[in-house]
Amino acid sequence: MESEVIAALIATPAVLVTAAAAWAAGRAQSHGTYHGTVDAVRRAAQREAYAGLYQTARRFREHFDAARRADLGNPPGDPALVTEMHAALDALEHAVNMVSLEGPDRIAEIAESMYGNARRFGGQRFGGSRIIVIDTDSPEGMRSFNEAIDSFDSDLADLLLEARRYLNGGPSR
Repeated sequence: MESEVIAALIATPAVLVTAAAAWAAGRAQSHGTYHGTVDAVRRAAQREAYAGLYQTARRFREHFDAARRADLGNPPGDPALVTEMHAALDALEHAVNMVSLEGPDRIAEIAESMYGNARRFGGQRFGGSRIIVIDTDSPEGMRSFNEAIDSFDSDLADLLLEARRYLNGGPSR
């Protein structure tokens, strides 16, 4: 047999192995590129949802404080302030729903807790309007009202911490 033929027969398995390895590497790289792009888009959507919730929660809190300063409830305060606060609470509900869809579970739990507390002191929806269901004239009611406000503020701080930790790749609590 000619030496060129023998060399070709010896080199053939090495060429096949090299080709198979190159094919597998290319496939893995394209798979990673696809998932990297999907992850980047998902991360951007999460960042927008978290930022939207944080901004909406702060806006709700500002409207609530303004309504409370105007003696909301006893006697009823400025109806425009109440309407603005309830609109901000509706916007908060929408933002919480977005975060609940985006996850992860820990951040969604914080968002749900925040909205639950906001409803406790900002008003629950009955029919087409919202009413405050806590009786702030009783000591027990006032304690519950203040606990809801404190829990909301705590949830807002926890949201910022957990969202920052999650988006920056750190461990979640």
